[in-house]
Amino acid sequence: MDRIDCLRAFVRAMEGGSFSHAARELGIGQPAVSKRIALLEREFGSQLFMRTTRRLRPTPEAHRVYELARQVLNTFETARASVREASPRPSGTLRLGIPTSFGRRYIVPIIGEYVRANPDVRVDLRLSERLVNLVEDGVELALRIGRLGPGSLVARRIGTVRRYLVASPDYLRGRGLPRMPDDLAGHQCVIYSHFAAAGRWTFDSELGRHEVEVTGSVAVDDADTMERAVLEGLGIAVLPAWCAVGAVREGRLVHLLPDFAIPSLPLHAVYPETQWMSLRARSFLDLVVARSNRFGERLAAAPARGDG
Repeated sequence: MDRIDCLRAFVRAMEGGSFSHAARELGIGQPAVSKRIALLEREFGSQLFMRTTRRLRPTPEAHRVYELARQVLNTFETARASVREASPRPSGTLRLGIPTSFGRRYIVPIIGEYVRANPDVRVDLRLSERLVNLVEDGVELALRIGRLGPGSLVARRIGTVRRYLVASPDYLRGRGLPRMPDDLAGHQCVIYSHFAAAGRWTFDSELGRHEVEVTGSVAVDDADTMERAVLEGLGIAVLPAWCAVGAVREGRLVHLLPDFAIPSLPLHAVYPETQWMSLRARSFLDLVVARSNRFGERLAAAPARGDG
């Protein structure tokens, strides 16, 4: 049996989470997929999947083999294309890990452009605010907002996320505008729960750095939902520019403390630290970088009262 075909079955099973998915993608029967995986297990001398009646669970050995198997397949396709005097085309499943609100606003349109140009690629988009384990979850490429901690990921900075302090006119009615960061202690605040120091907000001004402890009745783990909560008058919040700027311009939100800037956050593309990156992941990252000026134009737009 062709070992390349066995590796294809293994990679498709890893990416799709089942032998039936691999069979559909390869156009073969599920028993044929099982035979190909079994042959690899005999040759590797190790079980690659734990099979139950409800799910297929890759073993640690499968995760170690996965990156190498994709590399072998990509090298094979490149060699075959060179013989045919044709440029290799991205193919297979591209699994992405993207922050929820940012992904809805910016990445979905880029995915549309990408799949139209690369019909052999299937994009598996995972929208989440949590930091996924790229290797364990089979994610080839992720975008992360905020400071990166230590780890074994390769990071490429592709933009900056600007943030604004906002509230609805209904909330502010009768409460008065805060004039200094310390005034926030007397207000209800909508807090983004995924930050480690969620209840401590930082501001910069000509007077230096200010930190204030804030409290509120609502904590949220998604920027779009935070925007909704603020529009409903539930309190003051720090929102990313794509949630705040349009609403401020339309008068639905008020930009507060314009002379006190909230530190911006870096936006990075991250991927596992390997010597090889699939053609589909590399070409998608290139497109994101090429379109990153859209992020800058929209995130850098300033509310009418000043952007700090």
